[in-house]
Amino acid sequence: MEREMQERILGCMADVLNQNGFHAELLRQGEENPLLLRCENRAMGKVKKDVSIECCFIPIAMPNESTGLLQFFVTLFGGVPEMYAPVTRQACEYCNDFSALGAFGFFPDAGQIYLKHNTLLDSSLEFEKVITFFADNISLLFASVSRFIDGLATVGFTGTPLQAAIDQELFPRLG
Repeated sequence: MEREMQERILGCMADVLNQNGFHAELLRQGEENPLLLRCENRAMGKVKKDVSIECCFIPIAMPNESTGLLQFFVTLFGGVPEMYAPVTRQACEYCNDFSALGAFGFFPDAGQIYLKHNTLLDSSLEFEKVITFFADNISLLFASVSRFIDGLATVGFTGTPLQAAIDQELFPRLG
């Protein structure tokens, strides 16, 4: 996908997000680096954690010039103590069975919980359809974050075992 189209899509999405109460900005990092859309949402969940979404088109060759690979990286929070890393990783993996979009993960060195998603965008479609698809992806990502942020924070910051968090209804039950 051409850089001009990437910039148009990300810029339009920043405008849409800003109109809906988010703080979003398009970061231009030079000609050789990908454009980056950064969006912040303040105080999500009962734990009131700030969440940020960063998305950019991954610079790889696609079979069709109008197609681009868009990556979303959602940072839920950092600072999870190292001693709770194993149970936090287990909780992230458990949440993946229920997440509508993307996959939760954990960077133990930073104590950071994240949600990552990749999708293809086809700029040959009507521009409004491209933006609607993009917005739907962000909505689903925020829905996953909203659903699991309190449980992940409880597990990550208190070391609550996964089964105890499920019993407290911080996570849904399988089957």
